[in-house]
Formats: sequence, C-alpha cells, structure tokens
Amino acid sequence: MDVDDERLFGGSPSAGDPFAPTNGSLQVPPEVSTSPSNSRSAGRSASVAVYSSSAGAPLSPAPTQSQQSARKRASHGVSSSSNQESSARRVYPDVYSLPAAVAYAAAHPRRQIPKFGPYLLLQTLGEGEFGKVKLGLHMEYGEEVAVKLIRRGSVDNAVRFSKIEREIEVLRHLRHPNIVRLYDVIETDKYIGIIIEYASGGELFDHILAHRYLREKDAAKLFAQLISGVSYLHAKKIVHRDLKLENLLLDRNRNVIITDFGFANKFEHKADDLMQTSCGSPCYAAPELVISEGLYVGSAVDIWSCGVILYAMLAGYLPFDDDPANPDGDNINLLYKYIINTRLTFPDYVS
Repeated sequence: MDVDDERLFGGSPSAGDPFAPTNGSLQVPPEVSTSPSNSRSAGRSASVAVYSSSAGAPLSPAPTQSQQSARKRASHGVSSSSNQESSARRVYPDVYSLPAAVAYAAAHPRRQIPKFGPYLLLQTLGEGEFGKVKLGLHMEYGEEVAVKLIRRGSVDNAVRFSKIEREIEVLRHLRHPNIVRLYDVIETDKYIGIIIEYASGGELFDHILAHRYLREKDAAKLFAQLISGVSYLHAKKIVHRDLKLENLLLDRNRNVIITDFGFANKFEHKADDLMQTSCGSPCYAAPELVISEGLYVGSAVDIWSCGVILYAMLAGYLPFDDDPANPDGDNINLLYKYIINTRLTFPDYVS
C-alpha cells in the first residue's frame, strides 16, 4: 500500500484530520470566473468552482492548537459572485459512479477513497519536488482537477516556501488558453493543496516518445500554442525560466498547456528584464547562461528554450543530446561546452 495513500483516508474533518482546512488559506481572486462561457474551447469542460472570494492573502503557517479548534469549512463554499453560474452546472448525485472513481475503487478495493476539501483524491498523476500530484474529482459537480499535495514538512526552508508562494502568485493573474489554470489553494495542518487544471493528455515528452517525432503540421500547431502562451507571459512581464517538454502538458484535445511555474519571475519594466539566478534544465539552457555568471535577459532565455522544444518535436530528440563523449548528458560541464561549440544540424526527415 502506498504510504501516502494510507494517510489520505478521510471522512469528515476533525481536529486530527490533516486535510481539514485552516482559516488562513491563500485565496483565489474573485475575477477568476468559473462560468462555462469562459471555457477555452467548445470541446473543453468548464472550470471547477472557486471556493474563495478574497485575494492576496499569503500562505499561512501551520495552525496552532487554538486555531485548529476554530477551523471552519467556509472557505470551501462557492462565493456569492459565482452562485448563479454554479447553480446552472450539473450536480452528480453519486460521484462515486463516475468512471474515474470506479476505476480507482476497482484498483484499490480495500481502500476508502480519500477526500481533500470538496474533492475525492484518486490516482497519482506524478511526483514533484514537494510531493505528489493526484487526480481530484469534485464531489458535487464531478469535475476532474489536478491536486498538488505539498507536505508542510517538505517545505523546510525559506527558499522552498518562497518558490511555492511565487508559483501561486504568478498563476493567480494568468488567464490564457495554453497556460494551466489555478482554481483554488486549500491549506490544512499537514498539507498545502494547489488545485489546478487537469490536462488528461499527459506530457508532451511522452507524446513525442510514443510517435518517435511529430509531423511538421502537428508540431507547427503545438509550437504556435506554446509561443502564444509565452508571448502572453512576457506581455504580463513574467518569465517562466523552466520551459521544457516535461513542463508542457496536453489536454484531451491535444492542446498545449504550460505548467510548473516554480522558477517563474516577474519584472516591472522591460529594461528590468534582467535575471541573476540561473535555473531550469541544462539541456534547455541558453548560451548566455552557460558562458556567463552575470545578468541575463529572462525573456530571451525563454525564447531559446522554445527553440529547443521545437527541435525536439521535429527531430524526436534534444538538439545538444548527441555528444559521443557525453552520451547520457550527465556531465554538465561537457554538455555546456557542446552547446556553445556545436553547429546545429537536423535529421534528414526534417524539411
């Protein structure tokens, strides 16, 4: 049995329930609408309800004993601004009969399906730096989301805590068809739960792997969506700084969804688009990150990473991943030298 799943069993919240909400939740702003009219395309489902009505509160520390006894579930009620919208949405009388819940119950017949706020927690979608990402199923509306469960114990220093806060703060202000949506943040004694859009098509990395490489027509569509999302970020004075295949997901209609904003940063003016901290994945690193330890232009680094992604879509492998002296790419110094000194070539099947 998965150790984490053992701790995720839940019913009604109590003083000892790690998933019982606290009063100090970081709340999603009311302008994030859940109206079906705001869905990205006709083929995509509407967003889940936004459970908080005020914005800008910081992440709170774990509650004290006195705070625990005063906890309420009010933050999980639909805000007044979306009552009319949510009343028009379909309510499922038995969410346990939906395919995702049935599949989980069949795979784990002896487990009670755990709950987190208004969601059932189903299978693990992946693992991140701070914890697991679970498929969530809204218990009233039956809508699927991704729930990033962050153990408070894993956030053991200010740098890690600020990374989580930065990701939440950035996502709060983004509304673009090709950028993952933030729906809510739920805090308990032991967990911070970030509720985001579920992209059922998986990672672009796996999609390319399954097809060896993409047809140019398909790559052009996905790349145009990527550039649209990145251009939107830069217009908002936000740089991602960790664009890579693993951070690009596909929805059920195979549209690109940019995710994982843990390294994102904001700048106030175009002239201030200078970053100092080198971050991201080495294979996607721009030359200026390799040859200099000084300031670099954040938006330019994002654009370089987009070029690496385009190459990978067309060729089926990364552009600087074929050094015979460093076949696994695990020697970072050799990789950087290869990026700087190697002339880019394309396979014959790329026109």
